[in-house]
Amino acid sequence: MLEVGLAAIAAAIVAFGFPRGAWSRRPSFRPVIALAGAEWAGATRTERAIGIVVIAAAFFLRLYHIRQPMRHDEAYTFLGYAALPLADALSVYRDPNNHLFHTLLVWLSTRLLGTSPQAIRLPAFGAGMLTVLMVYVLARRFADRSTGLLAMALAAVWPELVLYSTNARGHAIVTLAFLVLLVVGDEGIERGSPWLWLLFAIVLALGMYTAPTMLYPAGAAMPWILTEAWRRHGAERGRAVLRRLVVASALAAVLTAMLMLPVVVRNGLAALVSNRQVAALWGAQLIAALREFAADFVASNALGIPLAALVVMTLLGLAGVIAPGADRSRRIALAVITLLWSTVLVVGVRRPPPGRVLQFAVPLACVYIAMGASVVLVRLGRPREQRLAMHVLTCAVVLLLAAHTLTSRAVFRAPESGTLVDAPQIADYLLANLRPGDRIAFQTPSGPSLDYYLVRKGGRQAAQINADSGRGRVFVVVNPRHLQTLATVQRFHRDLPWKELVLAGPPVDFVPESVFVFRYLSDH
Repeated sequence: MLEVGLAAIAAAIVAFGFPRGAWSRRPSFRPVIALAGAEWAGATRTERAIGIVVIAAAFFLRLYHIRQPMRHDEAYTFLGYAALPLADALSVYRDPNNHLFHTLLVWLSTRLLGTSPQAIRLPAFGAGMLTVLMVYVLARRFADRSTGLLAMALAAVWPELVLYSTNARGHAIVTLAFLVLLVVGDEGIERGSPWLWLLFAIVLALGMYTAPTMLYPAGAAMPWILTEAWRRHGAERGRAVLRRLVVASALAAVLTAMLMLPVVVRNGLAALVSNRQVAALWGAQLIAALREFAADFVASNALGIPLAALVVMTLLGLAGVIAPGADRSRRIALAVITLLWSTVLVVGVRRPPPGRVLQFAVPLACVYIAMGASVVLVRLGRPREQRLAMHVLTCAVVLLLAAHTLTSRAVFRAPESGTLVDAPQIADYLLANLRPGDRIAFQTPSGPSLDYYLVRKGGRQAAQINADSGRGRVFVVVNPRHLQTLATVQRFHRDLPWKELVLAGPPVDFVPESVFVFRYLSDH
């Protein structure tokens, strides 16, 4: 496999058209630094100040939420994968929950910084911050600085983006990869630099290595890039870009296959293509799943945004797509291709994903909303007044939406990816009261979050405690936020002899969760 990979890379080098001697020189970051410097130098003092405020707001809003209790998916990822030796972390693949590139980054961060929630979430945090910056970069390819600042402000405080910047999953990396593909591909049309197309292939491979759901953003980005090449420069450039896209895709496929090889060797190819999480649905089941997906998509990506604000943003986004201008065709093409491809994939695989999988489109929506606002405010007449109004709107968005997110606790309250809000306190209570022979009973999704804090506070996972249990007490954790009651948890644990058990006293309330303690009647 290594030989195949090296051959593919060599073929890609030839196909990309690297000039002779290019590999004797290291790729230079000077053009990127020069562009950043020119952008900063060309900005007014007000624009610089607003940019700093927006980035600071993004940082501190995410820093505030990084302390939220560990959720089901991220705790499962850490305990089930990233806490293992590296060879196991990158080869164990029980289901698509293992976002492999993200797991690698978490493995590195926790070996360097410990196993705190902050250390586990550091890769997602970094990707989330870079996403905010990349939204500005993408917006600047369509519009002026004031529009770019507003787009960046929306991404900085959008609750769903804040949530997944502080949730140790790979979704933030996939979102960032989408933006990089758009910017790099758009620049590649103009410059044709082989380094850009090599970067495109690497980013695509890392996105696919993170999660197979990278098919959604990748399938939206590549047709748009090809369409743009044809529209801007005609058939000849279009064919050249098509060739480079094909080569980049082939190289990305080979790199992804090489990275995924440990998974295939250990689990077989079926673990990737035919596990229960991606099995196709049919008939009434598929229709019901599509309805559930539509509701979940809105609830997830519009998390924490007031309905009135969401309606206004939707209208502004539509205006940003269809408004007249020299770049109207490219704006419409990007929006339509993203929508059509996502729809085709959701329906075509016959297994709709969770709504958060399409989170990659949220930063694109931020760009369109900002452009729509610019279109509306341009009616003020003079450019100076329009810029002032955009600056005021940018500051208002940061202040109001950040304040609403904090006061409503929208991110903390979001049930996405499974929560046990008082897991740290429940773990403290259990560790202080458990005796040899006792057992813990709970229902999904409470387990991994509780296990994380039991282990972190010096105890053992619930499965290990239960393996040594006897006729001791049973501690039942009930999580109403996920529609659990004492009865549903009891039904979930049919292996326990509930008729022989009786409550030992009133429940211990943690609000919203409760812990009920049962003992055997014979011990009375």
